[in-house]
Amino acid sequence: MCELVGLHLFAAERRNKIINMLLEQGYVLVTDLSKAFNVSEETIRRDLDKMEKENLLTRTHGGAFIEEGITSDIPVGIRERAYLQGKDWIGEKVVGLINSGDTLMLDSSTTSLHIAKKIKNKKNLTVITNSFKAQMELSSAEGIKIISTGGILRQHSLSYVGHAATRELSNYFADTAIISCSGIHLDKGISDSNEYEAEMRKIMLKNAEYKILAVDTTKLNKLGFMFIADFPAINKVVVDKKLPADWVQLFERLNIEFDDREMPSAGLETTV
Repeated sequence: MCELVGLHLFAAERRNKIINMLLEQGYVLVTDLSKAFNVSEETIRRDLDKMEKENLLTRTHGGAFIEEGITSDIPVGIRERAYLQGKDWIGEKVVGLINSGDTLMLDSSTTSLHIAKKIKNKKNLTVITNSFKAQMELSSAEGIKIISTGGILRQHSLSYVGHAATRELSNYFADTAIISCSGIHLDKGISDSNEYEAEMRKIMLKNAEYKILAVDTTKLNKLGFMFIADFPAINKVVVDKKLPADWVQLFERLNIEFDDREMPSAGLETTV
């Protein structure tokens, strides 16, 4: 029985790593995955077939791909399983910037969900969010007051959007806004794949004194469908891997604070 459980955990870890690879490069090949994980090609095909049934990817002859493009809005079920260590690291960094008595605005990203998990033990916080999952995560935290924007629940992202949500969010001001996005581009700034999510993030940046952009490095040099803001609208960037030199130069030139993470030189990041 223990051996079967171990095999199951390894398979789950392998599939999460495959998701990471899909988000990084858009596609994977059976032959490459077989070599990377030291398993048979038939095992990889079974993994990909199972993941396709869960709507995590699209199978092709010899591999699989995930839909990309500026309008691509990756479902929350995929994003939740990707880059867990990196998002956990981001959460730790962001929590260190939060003080007792603060009012926060928290967007509906899966990165923000990790931040919500990290702030549960904080005291005397007010959290304004359009994330259904963040609300549920914080619902048992005695020291945190939760304000939900309400609105239309997007099943794709489990977030509240629409006119009622933007109107409610606009009524509040916060010490700190913590947002993520679909892409950050050296020339085009910060953008999102969904116009409704972008609008909520715009309001958060407008109505907060201090603005934190928390992203994983798969968002670097990506362009979303809807513009959110230029980089001067941000006070601090927290990213899960070491930033390339051109990004460091940009943030230093704009006097934007940043925290990045020195990664091990070898091996795939584990996600479980």
